[in-house]
Amino acid sequence: MKGFIVFYTLVSTLLYFETASGQESNVKESLIGKQVFEGSYPKILSFRSDRWLLNSTYDNWEKRHIHYDGVTKKYLNEEVNMPLLAAQWANTFVKKNPEKLSLVHLNGEGRSVNDEATFKLYFPGHWVYEKGSFPVHDISKNQSKIILEDVSPFSLKAYTVHGKDIGVAFKPHDILLVKIDENGNRIWNQSEFATIINIDYETNEIEIKRGQYGSKPLDFRQYDTYVAPIAGDIWGGNLMYYYNLSSACPLDQNGQSAADVFVGEMKDWFGKAGILENLDGIGFDVNYFEVKHTTWDCNNDGQIDNGFVEGKNIWREGDINFLQKIRETFGSEFIITADGWKDDMQRAVGILNGMETEGLCRWNDGFRQISRTINQHTYWNLHNTVKYKFGYITSKLRNPADEMIGNQLRRMGLGLSCCLGVAYAPSPDLDIPEMFGGRLNQPNWLGQPLGPMQYVLGDQEDLLMGKGLRMTANRIQQLGISHQSHNLENGQLTIKGSGTNPRENMFVQGPELKVESGDLLIFFEVKDIDGFVDLKNDNKIPRKINVKLKGLPEYPEEPMRGHLLYNDLAGFMGKNGYTPLMFYFRNVGVDNLQIIFEVEEQGAFAIKNLQAFNSPCLISREFEKGLVIVNPSLESINFNLNQVIFKKMKYQRLDTPVNNRLNLKIIDNNSVNVPALDALFLLKD
Repeated sequence: MKGFIVFYTLVSTLLYFETASGQESNVKESLIGKQVFEGSYPKILSFRSDRWLLNSTYDNWEKRHIHYDGVTKKYLNEEVNMPLLAAQWANTFVKKNPEKLSLVHLNGEGRSVNDEATFKLYFPGHWVYEKGSFPVHDISKNQSKIILEDVSPFSLKAYTVHGKDIGVAFKPHDILLVKIDENGNRIWNQSEFATIINIDYETNEIEIKRGQYGSKPLDFRQYDTYVAPIAGDIWGGNLMYYYNLSSACPLDQNGQSAADVFVGEMKDWFGKAGILENLDGIGFDVNYFEVKHTTWDCNNDGQIDNGFVEGKNIWREGDINFLQKIRETFGSEFIITADGWKDDMQRAVGILNGMETEGLCRWNDGFRQISRTINQHTYWNLHNTVKYKFGYITSKLRNPADEMIGNQLRRMGLGLSCCLGVAYAPSPDLDIPEMFGGRLNQPNWLGQPLGPMQYVLGDQEDLLMGKGLRMTANRIQQLGISHQSHNLENGQLTIKGSGTNPRENMFVQGPELKVESGDLLIFFEVKDIDGFVDLKNDNKIPRKINVKLKGLPEYPEEPMRGHLLYNDLAGFMGKNGYTPLMFYFRNVGVDNLQIIFEVEEQGAFAIKNLQAFNSPCLISREFEKGLVIVNPSLESINFNLNQVIFKKMKYQRLDTPVNNRLNLKIIDNNSVNVPALDALFLLKD
C-alpha cells in the first residue's frame, strides 16, 4: 500500500507545485496581502446570506465578517432587490480591511425585469427568445386579444418560481411583438413588450397586457409582424430575462451586443466612484457553457436551435468571448469565478480564476458525486494559467437527507477543500468549530501544506493486476473498442470515435471487474487530443469524460433523486497534458461489473495508468500545524496515522464543543477512527 500512496503522491505533487507557483509568482499589486492567497489553511469565505445583519449597524456587520478571509454577497439589483446600503458597507469593509477578498455574487445568465437599468441599457434584441408565431390579422394598439397561426409555443406556466415564495408556482410568458422586414429580420426598434393573461388553445387566441416595461402599444400589420415568447425564469421573487450571449446576438444602435453592454456595466460598477469600486471581482452564480434549455431560438430565425446553427455551437463561442472580454477589460488584477456543479456550466480555464462547487458536490448532493468535485478542481489547479488560482466549495445542502447530517457533511467539505487547495465558503450563520481551530479561534490555523493530497487505500491489490498501468495489446483485446479507431504507443492508448456526428458523445467499454462487496476506486490519467469541434486548438477548455459501471444494482430511492447520482461520475481532460482522475463508487456488491467511459464528442483522447481497487476512499493532507483526513465512504474507518505521515508525530484532537469531554491526545497512531461522511482535523502536539 505504501508504494501505491507514493505513486499518487508523485502525481499530486505536480498539482501542488503548479498551484503554488501560480499563487506566489507574478503577484498582482492590488491583491498583495490578501489573506486568501498567502497559502495558509483553512481558507474561509463568508458566502451569501445577502441581507444578514443589514438591519443592524455597520460596526456589527464588520465584526461578524472580520474573521473570514473574504466575503461574497449580492450587492446589486440585477437579480434580487438589494438596498444600496449593502454595497456601501462592502466598499467600506474592503477599504478598512484591504487584506480581505471581496467579490460580488452576480447572475451570469439573466437580468431582473424589475431592475431600472434593464430596459434603459439593453434593447429588445439583447434577450433570448423562443420559437413564436405569426398573427392571422392586423393588430391595433388598443387590441388585447390576438389570434395566432399557432399558440402551442406559448404557456401560462412558462416561468418557474424558484426560491422566494410569491404565492404562485408559475407565471405566464412575456412576449415581444416585433415588426419584420421582407427577409424576416426583426426590426427591434419597432417592437412592444406584453404579458400573456390567457391562452385559448382551441381558437389559437392569446389575451395580453400591452405596453409593458416602458414600451408603448403599437399598431402591427399581419404580414410584417412576429410574436415571440421571451425566455426567462423567476429567482428571488423577480422575473429574469436571459441575456443572449451567443455569437449571433443582435447589435443595438451603438453596435453593441448584450455581452458588450453587460461588460460596460461592470466597468461602471468597478470603476472610480462606482458602486463596487473597492471590490476585487465577480463570483458568477450561473454562466452556462452550453444552452440548458430545449426551446431557445438564439439566432432569431423563428426556429428552435438551442445554440447550434449550421453545425456550429454559437452559444459556447459567444459565451467564451463574453468572459474573455471581462478578462481583457479588467486584466489579471481581477478575480472571476463561476458555478460549476453541472456539465453544461462554465469551463473557461485560462480565463476564469477557478470554479465554485455549489455544495460539496452540487446543491442537492452533499457526498454522492465527490469524484466530480475532486476531478474538477484537480483539472483547474493543474492546467489553469491565470496569475491567481482561486476555487471554492460552498456549504449549501438542499437534499433533506443530507441536511439531517449537515454538520458532518460541512466538516467533510471543509476538510476536502483543505486537501484540494481551495477555499471553503459557508454561509455566515453556518460556522463549524474546525474552521478556526476550535478553541484556538485562529484563522488559517493549519498553516502551510507540507505536501500534496494523498489517497489512503486498504491493503488491496489492483483488480487489473497492474495491466492498466501500461496499456498492452492483450489489455486492449479486453476492451470493447473494435468499432472505434485506436492506437497503442508507449503504454498509452489513444481512442477516436467513429460516429457520423462529431458532437455526439462516445461510449467506450472498459475492462470487466469482479467485486464481491464494498467500494470501488478507479484511477487513470487522461489527455484530450482533438479538443472540441467548435473551439480553437490553443484553448485549455476541458472535455468531459464520465465513468459509469454497467451491472451496478440500483440504489434505494432517495429524496431529490439523489440515488441516481452514485453511478454518474464526471471527470475532465484537456489538451495541455495528462490529468489524474479518480472515480469513487460505493457499495458496489456485484460479482461482474464493466467500466463504461462516456466521452464528450467523438474526438481522440489518450488514457494510461488505469487502476481499480476494491477499497473505501480515505483522503489526507499534512500541514505545518496539523493533519486533515477526509472519509467520503459510508462506513467509519480505523487507520494507521503512520501511513500518511513520513515521520512519527504526536497529534491531538481539536478542542471543540464535541471533543471537549474526550481525551484530546492521540495515544495510539496505529488506530485512529474517522467517522463516515466526515473529516478529522488533528493538531500537532
